Amino acid sequence: MQHEGKVALVTGAAAGIGQATARLFAQRGARVLATDIDASGLAETAEGYAGITTVAADATSMDDCRAAVQQAQRDLGGLHFLINVVGGSRPGKTVVDLDEEEWDFWVRLNLTSTFLMCRAAIPVIGQSGGGSIVNIASGAGVTGMGRNPAYVAAKGGVIALTRSLAIDHADQSIRANVIAPGPILTPLMQRNRTEQEIAFMSKLSLVGRLGKPEEIAGTAAFLCSEDAAFINGELINVAGGRAGPV
Repeated sequence: MQHEGKVALVTGAAAGIGQATARLFAQRGARVLATDIDASGLAETAEGYAGITTVAADATSMDDCRAAVQQAQRDLGGLHFLINVVGGSRPGKTVVDLDEEEWDFWVRLNLTSTFLMCRAAIPVIGQSGGGSIVNIASGAGVTGMGRNPAYVAAKGGVIALTRSLAIDHADQSIRANVIAPGPILTPLMQRNRTEQEIAFMSKLSLVGRLGKPEEIAGTAAFLCSEDAAFINGELINVAGGRAGPV
């Protein structure tokens, strides 16, 4: 119950890493506002978890981000933890093949969404006495990834943005850290990759398998705990010892 009495907002919480994170924080005593554009997925996330409140929200919309933060403040009593999980990609194109509309879409989904939610949440976290922001980037933002330039650029941007957040808001008792997951077996991974690709990526890990959403959730929970009180502005790779681009 290390997060008892705290309020957490988790984006992208309808499935995968976001769902696992919302559930883990609730299990550890936090009051959780789980957000996503997928209302049915949110209902699944909250089923059996009394500590999870859900709201359908688009993290690429400033109005939706503000509304979600206001709901956390009004209904749950404040905001202490923000975990930005929203993201996605569709590999297969180089910059030569990618048109501007696609570029803008993927950058907005993966990077601008984090900016907008932080913009809405930071004043309320400060008013609540401080807390922790955890942004989910990707190993692709560290090592690169073939034929996925907008995603790689956006996730690299999330890493850089997090370091700026840590510098700018430390005086509000707000820590900001970023997790770079390696290949994680999520519903998105299963939609985007063939069985052969998944098997290949499993072999790249020194652990010999893909990661689990719960393992990223556990790292986020640690970064929001008092055990991580001296960790700020850091990039945490959670990749099973993966080396080199996928």
